[in-house]
Amino acid sequence: MTSVPARAQQGTQGAPWRAVALALAVVALTEAGVRASVDRVPRWYGAAAVLAGRERVHALFVGSSRVQAAVRPAAFAARLFRGRARRPLVLNLGLGYATSVEHDLGVRNLLVEQPHNLRGVLVFMEAPGGVPWPTRAHAPWAAPEQPWMLIDLLRRGDLVDLLRAPGLDVATRVHLGVRYALRDLALVNRRERVRAQALEHWLPRVAALKWPDSGAGPPLGADLQGPGLVSFRVDAAGIQAAREQGLRFAEALSASDAPLGDFRDTAEERLVQRVRAAGGQVVFFEPPLSRPFQRAYESDQRRADVQAFAQQARAWGTTVLRPAFVYDDSDLPDLWHLRPERASAFSAALAEAWLAAGGSPTP
Repeated sequence: MTSVPARAQQGTQGAPWRAVALALAVVALTEAGVRASVDRVPRWYGAAAVLAGRERVHALFVGSSRVQAAVRPAAFAARLFRGRARRPLVLNLGLGYATSVEHDLGVRNLLVEQPHNLRGVLVFMEAPGGVPWPTRAHAPWAAPEQPWMLIDLLRRGDLVDLLRAPGLDVATRVHLGVRYALRDLALVNRRERVRAQALEHWLPRVAALKWPDSGAGPPLGADLQGPGLVSFRVDAAGIQAAREQGLRFAEALSASDAPLGDFRDTAEERLVQRVRAAGGQVVFFEPPLSRPFQRAYESDQRRADVQAFAQQARAWGTTVLRPAFVYDDSDLPDLWHLRPERASAFSAALAEAWLAAGGSPTP
């Protein structure tokens, strides 16, 4: 017969295992909850990969939040394929804090994973003022403010190059490497999305004494349709902060007389080459710019940069489009982004510019 002290000792010995089992159960349930909510619908290049697996993609728009705000794919396709009952798929992959390296990796993945439906794709890339900023080997792969955007774009063969790339500090590169290794855990890989969902949806509903919804978010591809699900602030305080930042940035750009240099061995050149190898073409275009930014590109050095890049574009077998679009600073309230009411008009003008440059609407 087991004594009372012995039974107590056995219970004490089993307690740590029960605690571990309970912790694992909580983690598993939380992981399942994240997968069923914020991680259920892919976003950005993940969403593009799913859509590209269903039908052929005619055009992709890549760049920053300027592209996200200015290009409405439906309006672009409506003008380019006027008269067609069914229009080919056009996606806007512009996103705040996205780098040229990230877009190069994202397009690479699409071309590798869906080669048939990406064959002959047009990739429209922003060139503010007529010239993109060259992204060389020493440039950061991701914006230091949001380096986690890179995780879903990495493949195993990229890790060595990422760890060697000098653009991000060592701690950030190691952090990205660890997160890549744990990328299958939604609880880790989607923690920024979980935090945003909690602050923007779950907590307000709880505060209003309402049960939090599933948090699954908008449908697949909704974030690839331009204005609407934007990655920048549109509240009054956010607009004011963006204006102040824009004025500082434009002033610094105006004060700089350093030439941009050539585009050899840049992310932009890699993108041109890999899209061309898939039978497609990269086309550069000027997004709408507010006057402070326009002035920054009117210096003698920037004019020289624009002319040099136009020559480079011709050498690549492409062009730089300047849509005939009339606007003023009232159409860019924060000095950076075109207001959504004007996006359809700009998108139609961009399609017109492509056709006028000899581009074909035939996918």
